[in-house]
Amino acid sequence: MGKFAWPGGALAAVTLLYEDGLTSQLEKAIPQLNEAGLHGTFFPSGDGLKDPSNAVLWSAAIAAGHEIGAHTINHPCDRAHDFVREGFSLQDYSEERLRGEINENLEIIKKFGASVDRPVFAYPCGESVYGEDLKKSYVPLIKEMFLAAKGVAGNIADPEKVDLYDVPCFGITCGTQGMIDIAEKALARGGWALFLFHGVGGDYISVEAGAHREFLRYLVAEKANILTAPFGKISAAIEKSRR
Repeated sequence: MGKFAWPGGALAAVTLLYEDGLTSQLEKAIPQLNEAGLHGTFFPSGDGLKDPSNAVLWSAAIAAGHEIGAHTINHPCDRAHDFVREGFSLQDYSEERLRGEINENLEIIKKFGASVDRPVFAYPCGESVYGEDLKKSYVPLIKEMFLAAKGVAGNIADPEKVDLYDVPCFGITCGTQGMIDIAEKALARGGWALFLFHGVGGDYISVEAGAHREFLRYLVAEKANILTAPFGKISAAIEKSRR
């Protein structure tokens, strides 16, 4: 990796991502982020997005500086996954249905107070093809509607080469030291490490709340070297550097 000019003179970047809008994110992750003075990017879908009782919580998160991106309404994935509901697999979708659902998602987060001028997206299950044979890509649709989109490859992103519509990230289930190890690899390479969380001290694909808190403390201690910022902010900086 080359020596990218990260904002603020940082040597590397980290983004903290949270998918599906789980209760533990609202009750544990966001308070911990607020306590640390750090901002994350949240991609709620399903009940986490539509539950009216969550609306005030998402609005408060945006007011506190967190980013809310789009993740669809019904989280369509390949029907090979055993959790996919009948009629809501990618095999059941057309481009028109995808577009309509994504627009609905954007309208909901706009009501929370999120900016939808240049929003960010996370592909459900990291899958970006649809149709009965799963041979149609909806990446062109995402390029039309979004600043950037997150993929699922577990790599450190090279800011000079990364595809902003398939940005790699690390799905996190490890403890504090495992997270620190990833951040330090990004620091050594001058790269961008994205950390994807689901449950924090609860729910599913969970990390311990204490481990999450300790990692945030590490990032605060390293703030002179590691820029910790939302997905859209770093994507915009990279895009600007390419003009």
